[in-house]
Formats: sequence, structure tokens, C-alpha cells
Amino acid sequence: MKPARGMTPGDADRLVAALVTGRGPSPDEQVTVWFAELAVGEREITVDQTNRSVVVGDRAIVKWLLHTDAAGHPAPDRLQALLSAGFTAMPRPWGLLHQVDPTSGALKLLAIVTEYLPGTQDGWEWAVADVRAHVRGAESGALTAPIAIGVLTAQMHVALSCTGITDATEAQAQTWYAAAGHDLAEAIALVDGDEGARLRPLESRIKESLHPISECVGTPLIDVHGDLHVGQILRTNAPYAYYVTDFDGNPLQTAVERMQRQPAARDVAGMLASLDHVGRVVIHRTPGVDEAKVVTWIAMAQEIFLDNYREELQRANAEHLLDERLLGPFQVQQECREFVYSVKHLPHWRYVPDAALPALLDRLEAPA
Repeated sequence: MKPARGMTPGDADRLVAALVTGRGPSPDEQVTVWFAELAVGEREITVDQTNRSVVVGDRAIVKWLLHTDAAGHPAPDRLQALLSAGFTAMPRPWGLLHQVDPTSGALKLLAIVTEYLPGTQDGWEWAVADVRAHVRGAESGALTAPIAIGVLTAQMHVALSCTGITDATEAQAQTWYAAAGHDLAEAIALVDGDEGARLRPLESRIKESLHPISECVGTPLIDVHGDLHVGQILRTNAPYAYYVTDFDGNPLQTAVERMQRQPAARDVAGMLASLDHVGRVVIHRTPGVDEAKVVTWIAMAQEIFLDNYREELQRANAEHLLDERLLGPFQVQQECREFVYSVKHLPHWRYVPDAALPALLDRLEAPA
């Protein structure tokens, strides 16, 4: 069985059937089974550009990994940790497919099988719709969704921390600081046009905002989601339920980087940034929208999310997991990454960090 590109029809069906039997589809493959039931009938999902996803029988979704790495993959251990901790705010994991190297016995992850949740939307759909409705005065989940996401994110971090907590070393702090500096330098070098003309004068302010990353020695490190944003939050139809998905980590990082423990603030900052980005999308794509109302929503949503995240950590006696000093710097770094991503992969997206970054710097520099 080929791992992704060039697969033949029926491979996803056969993998689900293999989970039921507990035996790999071919002699050089093995399965890990957490849950299984028979399902047949394939339907490909075409929106995922990083992997190839196939729905089977409207019960399971098989995600074939288009890019595998001998160094490993973060999802298996993350999913096992969440299952062991009783975390349920995710599509139920069914199992994994690994290819076994006949010489070394090393495993290479080929596919991840999870529950398929019919009728759900990701946050780039439901959150944008919610905010549009909210600023027009209609009922929506625009101010209740951040509550659920804050609680969900904290519960996820508490569950992931059960596998262990380590402290950031001086070397790690300097590595992260250097990476943030590299992201800034790359953004400055790549972004042209009006956006580049607005970005370059911000360089010294950005550098100053990133400095706390270099001082995070001793910060608690845990396994994290690694690529947390509203697009990773699925929502069912009313009554709303929220689920976090896709534990592959940041697709722009190496496998080794994606598997390393990180400050919980990395995920929290990613979600804070994406709430801002939802607002920028609404402003950009909604003719006649009241921009001031959207900007007000951004601040409210971020505050609600963060307050509920903190409160849920407190309920779990896990306040120590969040290093507040890193929230601003990591958000700034994320906006630099958004610029780079837009230049390399999604040119029309650059309007988002172009609007978000100056507003973020103003907020971080405002008197307390």
C-alpha cells in the first residue's frame, strides 16, 4: 500500500477494515487500534493541502500523510496522551497505520484514522459567520465560543502535561529567540509593496517585543498542539459543541521541532492571534461592515478566551503551565510567520498581518 500519493481506490476502506481485525493491511505494515467499527464507502476531502483525507462511510476519516519523516511524528504520542487523560473534546481517535522497516524495525507513520463528525465546520467558517452576525446585532456565538475554546485549550494542556513537564534551558530560550529573529528578518526581506513599506519601519519595535523570549529560562514545557488556531476547532450545529483536531504540529517545522516540548503559551498565543485574524477577515470581506465594532469584538474575544483559559488552569491547579511573559512575543512572532507564509503560499493573506501586527504592537506598548 502506498502511503499517500498514487494510492488506489479502496485503500482507506481496507485500512478501516484492518483496524477491525487488528492486523496491518500488508505484511510490512502494522496498526495501532484505539477504537474500530466496520465502515465502507470512500469520499475524498479536497480542502486539506498538507495531507490527503478520505471519509469512510461517514463514520471515519483517514488522513494519509503526504510528507513523512524518519525522525517521527508528534500525533501518535499526543493522541495517546489525551486518550489516557480522558480528554474527549476531539474527534475520537480510531487508530494509526505504520510501515515497518524490514531491516531496522523502525516505524514510519503513514495514516491517522479518527472519527468523522458530519456537519461540523472549522473556525474559519463558523467564527467568521458569527462575527458578521454579531456586528449586525444578530444572535451568534461570537462571545460564547471564546469561552468554550478557552476551557478546551486549558483542558488539553492539562491532559498533555500528564506525560511530563520540563523546564526551558538557556539553550532552548536562545534557540527560540533566534528563530523569532529569523522569522522577522525573513518577513522584512520578503514582504514588498505597500505592506513591506509599512512593515520595515516597525522592525525595531518588533525586535524589542521579541526580547522576553530570550529570558524564558525555567519556563515549564509540555507537549503542545503546536499549530493551534480557530481553523483547528470544529463546531457542530446548535446546540454547539467544540472539538480540537489535527495534532500534526506546525507543518512548516521539521519533525524534530514539532515533537519537542514547548511553552503552553505557544498554543495560547496562536489562538489569540487567530481570533484577531478572524476579525481582519470579516473587515476585509464584508462590504459596509462597521470596522470599529469588529475591532472591539477582537479585544473582547481575546480577553474572554484568555480569562477562561486561566480559570480552567486554576481549577486544575495548573496555573504554572502558562508563562504570561511569552504571550505577546509569541503573537508578534506569529504575525511575522503570517507574512512569510503569505508571500510563499497565500499572497492575498498578507492583508491580515499587515493590519494585525501594528495593532498588536500598540497594545503591547500601551501603559499598563
